[in-house]
Amino acid sequence: MQSQEQLEKTEVRNHVQSHPKTNSYTQGQYKISCPSCQRERTKNKLDTPFSVNINSETIIYNCHHCGINGAISRTQGARMKVVKPEPKTIKLPKTDKKGKSADWLLARGISLETAEMSGCILSEKNNIPVIGFSFNDEDNKTVAVKWRTANGKKDFWWDNNATKLWGRQVHNDSLPTVESTIIITEGELDQLSIKESYKNHSNIEVYSVPNGAPNKITDHDGKLDPLEDGRFKYIWESRSIFEGKERIVLAVDSDKNGEILASELSRRLDKARCYIMNYNGFKDANELLVNTNAETVRKQVINAEPVPLHGLNNIDFYSDEFQTLYDQGHPKGVSTGFDSIDKLFNIQTGNLVVVTGYPSDGKSCFIDQLLINVAKNYGWKANICSFEKSVPYHAIQLAQCFIGKPFFEGMNQRMTQEEKDFSQHFINEHFLFQDYQDGGQPTIENILEKSAQAVMRYGTKILVIDPFNFIETSNKGLETDVISSMLTKVQLHCKKYDVICFFVVHPTKPQMRDGKKNVVTGVDCAGSMSWFSKSDIGLTIYRGESNVEIHIWKMRWQWLGQTGVTKLTFDPLSNRYAEQEKIEDNYDWDFE
Repeated sequence: MQSQEQLEKTEVRNHVQSHPKTNSYTQGQYKISCPSCQRERTKNKLDTPFSVNINSETIIYNCHHCGINGAISRTQGARMKVVKPEPKTIKLPKTDKKGKSADWLLARGISLETAEMSGCILSEKNNIPVIGFSFNDEDNKTVAVKWRTANGKKDFWWDNNATKLWGRQVHNDSLPTVESTIIITEGELDQLSIKESYKNHSNIEVYSVPNGAPNKITDHDGKLDPLEDGRFKYIWESRSIFEGKERIVLAVDSDKNGEILASELSRRLDKARCYIMNYNGFKDANELLVNTNAETVRKQVINAEPVPLHGLNNIDFYSDEFQTLYDQGHPKGVSTGFDSIDKLFNIQTGNLVVVTGYPSDGKSCFIDQLLINVAKNYGWKANICSFEKSVPYHAIQLAQCFIGKPFFEGMNQRMTQEEKDFSQHFINEHFLFQDYQDGGQPTIENILEKSAQAVMRYGTKILVIDPFNFIETSNKGLETDVISSMLTKVQLHCKKYDVICFFVVHPTKPQMRDGKKNVVTGVDCAGSMSWFSKSDIGLTIYRGESNVEIHIWKMRWQWLGQTGVTKLTFDPLSNRYAEQEKIEDNYDWDFE
């Protein structure tokens, strides 16, 4: 297994290798986009702060924005050996306990003792009081500092870029420890406020996110803009601190951006463990401390409300959601990229979509194009578990669909090297592949565990399992019961991590009528009626003589679409589907 440093180097290597300016490894100096910080930046996204110096032996890189830097050896050709760079030295000023920054902290209810124990640096820059929040590595060496002004304004800047949560935990052996609880705040001042409130009562783990709440929210669903997924890298980097914690209290600001932050954190960290802290009408933990007292802060930590789950609660528990539905109506899905299909089916996370059809009728190609469409239009990332083709060959099909040209030489013009590189970069940004060709067991538990990791680390919103018959299942019990149990696990995973799952299953033997194959539905899927009963949405890909029919045979949610059938054409050279105008009458079956 690769170390985190190796994973970072691999990401840089792939980025340099796939970028049009540097993919040939021609010696020279270049400036390109940064693979580490480009996604999370909200301004100047077109800047190229990532300097790359390529010579005969090494690739040396440095980002002037986030500070990521290092060197990769070229002694082994394309398989570059990782070379550990010299760490950047950060010079820290001496803390001034009697300066204006100390006075400002005291006015915010934070003692100098708490600030010092937490690794705060109190100083001045250009006669302006500032506070530094130091991020330390495993050897307790400072690797990054986040600075902010302490004069009533909120100006921030960095020395190096932090990839983990902030919080230096110092325990007092004379105080009890709050077991199995961890608190995550939106800002460093809120972290200090909670630490201050507990300093004479118990030891408690409190950390702050390094970069606050996300700024960009999508228009179509009011959730996090996928372009900001990169800012949540700290969850993966700090994942060890969440192990064994039964209760994760999210102390985010009581505004829309704080709500989005809480939603995304709980999605990645397991909603069942997450609780939301309330501030009795104040904006955040620091305002609560300043305007009340430490006892009130502790009380609100204890009384944090659980993130809503599908469980046993009264309606008041869902009061906000209930009012939102009244004001805004049903939540809307996103477009499939086909106007005709959108009239029948919209893509929304939290749902299980069962996809069936005869072999070679185009099930996988259809899903590939949906994934390409939502990646291009909304920035969604997908986690693909496909057993019938290797990862490189699946990537080739995605590239053909993305570019609209063949990958290999033939009768028709193939994609250019530049187009191939462009498609590779796009696929690398939006797709992750589960690979079991090394002999690993593709059990549903393993698949869902890797999907959970992909959500935590990359913010994926789509899971594809293609097809069912490659999954290793227990021999205990009837096949129909085994499938039912498996689909229940997938359903719960979709809701828990807010992902949509496209699950491909082959039908039983073809049903013939008048010499033609019947259109199969969920009741014809191999092994169990559960494919029909437990799917939220069911669709069939049926290849006719001159077109491909898309049959929606189940739609649990009427606001996402309806049952019916539409037709597309398919170009095998580009792996692309195209629109036809006509939408046929709905199925008149009652599935509920």
